[in-house]
Amino acid sequence: MKMKKLVSSLLVLAMSVSLLAGCGSKEAEKGTEAAETAEGKEQVVVALWGNQMLDGYTEYLCDKFPDVDFKFELATNSTDYYRFRQDHEDMPDILTVRRFALKDAVLLKDYLYDLGDTELASTYYGTYLDNYTYDDGTVNWLPACAEVDSFIINESLFEEYDVPLPTDYDSFIAACEAFEKVGIRGYVSDFASDFTCMEVLQGMSVAKLLSMEGREWRQQYESGSTNQLSEEVWMPVFEKFFDMTEKAGLAEEAEMVNREPKEMFTEGKAAMYRGTGADVITFPGRGEDKVSLLPYFGDTENDNWYLTYPAFQVAASNKGMDDPQREKLILDIMTAMLNQEGQEKISYGKNMIPYNKNVTLELLPELENLRPYIAENKMYIRLASNDMFSVSQSVVQQILKGELKTPKDAFDAFNSELEGEDPEDQVAVHVDTGYSNEFTAEHGNQAASAICNTMREEIGVDVLFAQSCYIASDIYEGGYTEKDVEYLSKNDGGWLVRTDLTGDQLYQLVEETLALKANRGAVCNDSTLYVSSGFEMDIARTEDGYTLNKLTQNGKDLDRFATYSVVIYSDRDWYMPAVQEKVGFEVMPIETVPRAYELIKQRLVEEKKQLAEPTDYITIK
Repeated sequence: MKMKKLVSSLLVLAMSVSLLAGCGSKEAEKGTEAAETAEGKEQVVVALWGNQMLDGYTEYLCDKFPDVDFKFELATNSTDYYRFRQDHEDMPDILTVRRFALKDAVLLKDYLYDLGDTELASTYYGTYLDNYTYDDGTVNWLPACAEVDSFIINESLFEEYDVPLPTDYDSFIAACEAFEKVGIRGYVSDFASDFTCMEVLQGMSVAKLLSMEGREWRQQYESGSTNQLSEEVWMPVFEKFFDMTEKAGLAEEAEMVNREPKEMFTEGKAAMYRGTGADVITFPGRGEDKVSLLPYFGDTENDNWYLTYPAFQVAASNKGMDDPQREKLILDIMTAMLNQEGQEKISYGKNMIPYNKNVTLELLPELENLRPYIAENKMYIRLASNDMFSVSQSVVQQILKGELKTPKDAFDAFNSELEGEDPEDQVAVHVDTGYSNEFTAEHGNQAASAICNTMREEIGVDVLFAQSCYIASDIYEGGYTEKDVEYLSKNDGGWLVRTDLTGDQLYQLVEETLALKANRGAVCNDSTLYVSSGFEMDIARTEDGYTLNKLTQNGKDLDRFATYSVVIYSDRDWYMPAVQEKVGFEVMPIETVPRAYELIKQRLVEEKKQLAEPTDYITIK
């Protein structure tokens, strides 16, 4: 978020609150009721950055804290999403986000708990904690274990062509030139991707970014006290990238998308590409090749570093933390999320590294060469503000296309784009009726039901079946900007899949869904149950979870022999294959069905209509 936008964002916040008649009193009342459920359990609301966390991680927390009634919400992966929630005084108790920078979260600072003096914060190595510390000493966010990002090397190809493995920047360039002579690309990368542009710029210059001047600049930038690059720190970064562009022949890669370099590597047409520890396993060369993840190369071997980005960052709302017992509970839950056992639940692929002193994670054999760098804490946490993603992509593209001729041109262009003003967000729609996101056994989740009924109407199908946690917040009565409308359903995960099912298959779909375990579409508690639109579900709780009694339409038994047009909203990569195999049905291509947030935006912004009313779609006994 640019510095000039800080003021305008605060004005939008004030304007939004003034438009929400009665919202504050509603949320205050809601807050007093939500702390305890009917069963006497303490409720804790945890916003999950992605559906990956539904795969065993939520079940782990439920098992670890049986006296807690967890409400899990699938939040949009953006700190601005939490700004939207705070505007409505509806912040979750525990927040998680993956795409993160302190700079983007600065407007949340006063609403989040300071973890700086906690025992949990003391488990982190200081060099990593520095990246989460504002210039006044506040620590609101802590990282989980990290993906490792660097250069993936086909060692077998190096041996086959008698090219020495690189150990520093000069030998990396020498290897690129040697492979070019035999018709093989030395290094390729997907510079059409914003994250690659950002990560290569930073990865090749970590030593400079970690200098005293670099650390000081980053803290100032992250704290919002500057929105300009330091010439002393960043000119060498652009000088190196220009040199690398020329000597490694990167110009033709400006339009290369994510899978292209991986496919070239798999076919033996490229010796190196930028990737992660997960890519080492997923794209292992030509089959029997020895593949490894080597660091980003510095001027000397001592300047080599790996770039890392956490699986997610976690923070706690100030809400309720003035109660010592609740404060302890929240911190205990966060500790469980970030301790040895919790991080093992995230790093089941054995391709992640911890930032904590007391956590050791198993690595796959292909990644064992990371160990010395882990021991020396030579794992740099990328600077990943929204500006860094977008501006890095813009400037790198201009360099590769020859539109910026010198490092100074690139430096000036970067600062100019950082300085540019974003248009102020205006209220685009008014939602006349608000609905609660709380689940009840008699009515289900009314906010989720309203969204699902709206999507079903917009698509024009008979029934829709969706995991309710994809609708993460209340529907608030009042004014919305276009961006905030998109937050009414998760806009960076989950896909709408369209198919045709008989009534009998619809029964099977619901039954198989309730029976799923260890899957990103699995149900672990009431907050992760599914919503039915166009039909009703009668469900019973069991010792192992839930079971289906019957399905109805408008109170009458569902016709098992009829055929229904159906849309399913859940995880497409894990959930869909699991239920498709059991139920047996075909789906239309993903591209033929809009994203959920696009349908809501279409309804409210383009068609100027209100959301469909919720229905009582579930009964639980």
